[in-house]
Amino acid sequence: MKKALYIIAAITISLSACKVAEEPDIILRYEENLSLEYDEVIDAYRQLADYYPEARLVEMGKTDIGKPLHLFMISGDHDFNPASLREKGKCIILINNGIHPGEPEGIDASIQFSWDILRDIDGMHELLDRVVIGIIPVYNIGGALDRSKYYRTNQDGPVYVGRRRNARNLDLNRDFAKQETKNARSFVRTFHFLNPDVFLDTHTTNGSDHQFTITLIATLYSKLDTAMGKFFKEEMLPGLYSRMEENSDYGMIPYVQMKNYYGDIKNGIMAYNDAPYYSTGYTSMYNCYSFMTENLVYKHFPDRVRSVIDFLKQLSYYTYDNSDTIRKLKDIADEEVKEQDIYHLDWKIDMSYSEKLLFRGYEHVRPENSSGRRWNRGYYDHDKPWTDSIPYYTKYDPSLTVEKPWAYIIPQAWSDIVEKLRHNEVVVYRLEKDSELTVENYYIENAEPAQRATQGHHVNQNTDVRKVKQKMQYYEGDFVIITNQQSNRYIVEMLEPHAPNSYFAWNYFDPILEAHDFYSIWGFESHLMEMLEENQELREELETAMADDEELANDPLARLRFLYQRAPMYEIEKYNKLYPAGRLMSHPGNLKLCSDQEPVFTID
Repeated sequence: MKKALYIIAAITISLSACKVAEEPDIILRYEENLSLEYDEVIDAYRQLADYYPEARLVEMGKTDIGKPLHLFMISGDHDFNPASLREKGKCIILINNGIHPGEPEGIDASIQFSWDILRDIDGMHELLDRVVIGIIPVYNIGGALDRSKYYRTNQDGPVYVGRRRNARNLDLNRDFAKQETKNARSFVRTFHFLNPDVFLDTHTTNGSDHQFTITLIATLYSKLDTAMGKFFKEEMLPGLYSRMEENSDYGMIPYVQMKNYYGDIKNGIMAYNDAPYYSTGYTSMYNCYSFMTENLVYKHFPDRVRSVIDFLKQLSYYTYDNSDTIRKLKDIADEEVKEQDIYHLDWKIDMSYSEKLLFRGYEHVRPENSSGRRWNRGYYDHDKPWTDSIPYYTKYDPSLTVEKPWAYIIPQAWSDIVEKLRHNEVVVYRLEKDSELTVENYYIENAEPAQRATQGHHVNQNTDVRKVKQKMQYYEGDFVIITNQQSNRYIVEMLEPHAPNSYFAWNYFDPILEAHDFYSIWGFESHLMEMLEENQELREELETAMADDEELANDPLARLRFLYQRAPMYEIEKYNKLYPAGRLMSHPGNLKLCSDQEPVFTID
């Protein structure tokens, strides 16, 4: 059940069609190789919202720089309530811009696109009969405010761009799973408020060069619900590529991820596995058709902006033409995920399967230097264009699978983890009284912290776990998360410790890896010797083990450890490397819970 949502009255002011502001005077400069500054962007949307009754600009929370995260909405019937819009059968598209402010095409393109709809350029206003547009004007505001002509120096414009990282020096497109930034938490609030059917994040990429200005990352169709994935692969993606080929001067190609870093595009490219820490990896966990445009840095900025405008139009028209199917399949998936039992936590590409992709590239040249050795990296010769079919590897198979429990139970000592879950529309309950429960526990057998820090974390990798079914004591106020929710995929992927993007992977549970109580051989040896003398069965077990294990026979400390592991006091080891989130595999029958939900947000 969804949380009730609230917002301050200032955001709900005036849905009246009587707008008194003057007609917008917006000057876009992308044709001059200039991208708008942050204040100019917000002013442009404010002018549109003040003049057009179909438009609304609201603040959705703070960012790390202290500035608010804005949401601009366009709704044809002046209804800005997502629940009401869904009842009317409208599809909602959410567009996110400026996550990396050095990649600003989407910032300028979204203003032009919005203004064209509101002015009904080429009859675009008809889109609003079935589609509602939501736009985050600039996501990484801290990075956008820090502009320089020296950022992204390999990029063909604009003259001034923002820096990649945010005010905390974090890459925001690596923060959607852990959500450590205010930006991410405000995004999550926005995303769940809208509950969009389609999501787009706009970016720029470098690397290989080719004839296309715009490329597309689509979330893996394998990750989506079966019917959604089938429609996504067989209908939506081919439809978008063909529309861009027919209706844009730029065409479009899948994002170029080559089989080998220094490889040849002619050998084939691979679909991109968008992990949950990426925006599309996160949004697709909520059954959202998710995309990321990646413009090529080598193309001139005005062309890059125009290609994004074209894609925004084609994505919106495709959603308009297929709104019933898009909505129906998402609604079905939202219900089915509540009952889904098996979840896939990781994926591996199947290189035995490929499709043919018509590609327009340039010959890659690796010249030899004076010593006769070839350079590791060459260049793409624009005087040698080519067009050919290449292999496109799109099939990913699950490589890590888990059966969900009936519920997870988390001791209240880990309330910070539960707070993260709450931000993601997860319904949480609490135990009404102290209870002893039989749960399935994980013990961390192995976890290797990465040598290189990522986002300020030495991420736990190659995690191995051991399952134990045992009775555990829980207390009044401990948290219970029942897995019957639309947020199930997020719940499972964050709470299963061996999942590559789990909270454990991001080090939030690292204290459990430290030693617990331990014994001292100086005061404990005589006690163990007494136990050995009194227990003939234990004495015989030790003698047999020593006969079979020469190392044990010759190492007094190893023998003490052998005895300790069989002593009653070894019970304290029950908590050594015990993962705190227990798995209740079925309803225990006598569990008494109380609600722990607080309303957070709405807009009328």
